Amino acid sequence: MKRYDKVTPDGTRDLLFDECVSRAQVAGRLTSMFRSRGYREVITPSMEFYDLFCSAAAHFPQETMYKMTDSRGRLMVMRPDCTIPIARLTAARLTGMPMPVRLYYSGNVYRVSYDMRGKPSELFQTGVELIGSSSLRSDLEMVELAAAGLSDIGGERFRIELCHIGYFKALIGNLEASPEEKEAIRQCIEQKNYAALGDLLEPFGKNPAAAALKYLPRLFGGEEVFEKAYSLFSDGGATESLDSLKTVYEHLQSLDLGDRVLIDLGLVNQAEYYTGLIFRGYFDGVGEPVLSGGRYDNLISDFGAPLPATGFAFNVDAAASVSAPPESDLPDVLVFSDSRHLAQAISHIRSLTRDGLTVENSVFDQLDAAADYARKRGIRRLHLVDDRIQELDPETL
Repeated sequence: MKRYDKVTPDGTRDLLFDECVSRAQVAGRLTSMFRSRGYREVITPSMEFYDLFCSAAAHFPQETMYKMTDSRGRLMVMRPDCTIPIARLTAARLTGMPMPVRLYYSGNVYRVSYDMRGKPSELFQTGVELIGSSSLRSDLEMVELAAAGLSDIGGERFRIELCHIGYFKALIGNLEASPEEKEAIRQCIEQKNYAALGDLLEPFGKNPAAAALKYLPRLFGGEEVFEKAYSLFSDGGATESLDSLKTVYEHLQSLDLGDRVLIDLGLVNQAEYYTGLIFRGYFDGVGEPVLSGGRYDNLISDFGAPLPATGFAFNVDAAASVSAPPESDLPDVLVFSDSRHLAQAISHIRSLTRDGLTVENSVFDQLDAAADYARKRGIRRLHLVDDRIQELDPETL
């Protein structure tokens, strides 16, 4: 039988040294920013009951979740998402607080992926949730905070794509189609599969909603997108959705984010989950979103608390790929002593670290071995502790 004791599971990987530092630095910068805006940290379990992710608003297909059972035989999952556990937490413990509540989190999520080889199954995320407000102000706060995070990590090499899921819902709601047909149409729009989309919409003839849906993947760009979208369809809440999206877009223009923000009305992922504004963030040269978020006003209602909410999450490792490389973490000093001066060596290390230096304790019995180790590691200073303290150059020993 083949053994898997020397490899990691599909979709996971080990992180080494600089990768760990980069992840910690990016997460630290983001969470510091979140705290400065009034967000407070919460932590939820990595394991949750399967039932948590089965509501209509949560909409996590069971085949995308890693499952296990607890000691009582109840079905558990490794959380595929951080927002849904926070919705549970809010409904259970935070409804008595003054609203809105601002929360942030950091943690791993776990998702099975069958359709994309090489796609990670374990993602480290940090993100925010603004709960208890459905106002334009909260939507604007989310997008501006996301832009501030992107800018802090990657400078000006980012863009944000905005959509309002209400426009798509207005169009699809005006089609006499089965739920399966509507989902197939949604997938074609998300994937920008023009040929398949045209075939699916052909039976609806000159239906205005069908004509608009056929054009939807092309509604991408700047302010000109609104004029075209208004002209294509205006019933069933479509106009109101565009009005809301345009207002946010115009405010972002006033914040000097105009050249960083694009409209993409074909952004229709998780249409059952989102209820309003949706957005994604990208860095130049990174082939996947590093940030995604939006409004989900129905989710917390599933847990008995009818509270509107909006939020976003960063894929921290993807974001870290564009951040500046971490500074060298080489120790400043290697401290060596003979067996009679071990306590004095530790006391010297304590003194050096209090002064802000990075110091390693030599575990070797011989000075030659300590010097050889220092040369291989690139440590430039070797302190010899005996009756007095001597600073030596490993290269000359």
